[in-house]
This record gives sequence, C-alpha cells and structure tokens, in this order.
Amino acid sequence: MSNTWFEFKQFKVNQQNAAFKVGTDACLLGSWIDAAHAERILDIGTGSGVIALMLAQKSVATIDAIDIDMVSSRQAKENFEASPWAKRLTAHHKSLALYAGETKRKFDLIVSNPPYFVGSTKNLSERKKNARHEGELDLPDLLTLSWRLASDSGKLALILPFDRYNELIAESLRHSWHVERQLLIRPRHHKTFNRFIVVLSKPPIQNIKYSEITIYKEGHDYTEDVIKLFSPFYLHL
Repeated sequence: MSNTWFEFKQFKVNQQNAAFKVGTDACLLGSWIDAAHAERILDIGTGSGVIALMLAQKSVATIDAIDIDMVSSRQAKENFEASPWAKRLTAHHKSLALYAGETKRKFDLIVSNPPYFVGSTKNLSERKKNARHEGELDLPDLLTLSWRLASDSGKLALILPFDRYNELIAESLRHSWHVERQLLIRPRHHKTFNRFIVVLSKPPIQNIKYSEITIYKEGHDYTEDVIKLFSPFYLHL
C-alpha cells in the first residue's frame, strides 16, 4: 500500500484522496521548470497539488490550480492551506474549458502533467481514467485553451510520453506555440527515452535549448543530475 502522504523539505502532500499519488513525472516537471520570472501560474490537472507547491517554493507567483476531479481538488486545497504559501495558492474544481470560459486572468506560465494515454485499455477507476486517459481533455484542446489563457509572453510546460514527441511538435506548430526548451528523459543509461518535458512559448524562439537526463543508475539510486534537480525538495537528498 502506498503512503497516504509524501513529505518534502518545505511542505507535505497528503494524497490519500487524490486520483494519482506523487510520482516522478510530476516531480521532474516541478523541479526542472524555471518559474523565477512568473507572476501568475496555472497548474492544469493539479491532482494532490504537488507541482503547484513545488512552483510556489521556487517563485513568488500567485498560482491557480484546477482539476476536474472534485475529490482531488479538495485534497489540493487542503495541501495548499497547510503549506507556507497558502495565500498564493488557490485550488479550483473545474475543467480547463470551464475555467478558460470564466476567467479573465492571463498567465505567465502554464504547467500540466496531462492525461496522455490514447487507445489504451482503460481498466482503471473512472477517476483514474480522467486523470491519465485523454477524453475530457485532448492535446489540441489543451494547446488551444492554454494559448487563450497565456499572457503575450506566456509559456506552457508539459511532460509527455516520448512516443508522443512528434505529435506534440506538430500540434504545437499548428496552434502557434514555439518550442523553447526540451528535456529528453530516459529511465536508465541503457534504456531509450520514455518521457520528455517541453516548454512552449508564445513569442518566437531563435535558439531552442535541448538537454537529456537519466533517472536511475544501476539499481534504484538516482543519478547526480536528478539529485541536483530534486535536492531542493526531497527530504532525504
């Protein structure tokens, strides 16, 4: 049985009611993204709120976090209220489409660990289907609605399976986003890439920054690169 909580250096994430627990994907996204210059951030599909909390730790931004799952959004709200940044964090139980239709806010940074399985066997609970399978929110809609919500200099950061890399690049161009940074992720040195993080920008970018990272050494020890990323957050690093 997985823990009902995950303790970081500066905050604690209770996750007993979240559709999905704290995972490596979310922590990679939250630790790798540069949020230093963002004044307002939107976290789409916040779950337990872990990405929003990581970004609150590393920025002075006001952060809105939305989730279509009511129980997860309540869990995020509780975690926000218990954190040192409660005044800067707000959880909303809303779909992205509904939120985009209601708010007049514009965001400097939008982040999402989105639903990304397409055509897979959906042998999960309904809540986990919504959290991990495209249905309520597909990639074109995510890109379109994020564009609407982004400020003129806004950025969108996503983590996705590597087999959707070409699709993401094509869809980004189709929706007027420009690739700014990419991080290609492999689980171990002898494995192929299985995830990637991409930062998309509204303004055109002249020099795209590419980098790679390997998660584990032999066994289950993190590589030095991952330790460097996670050390501001993970309690035992």
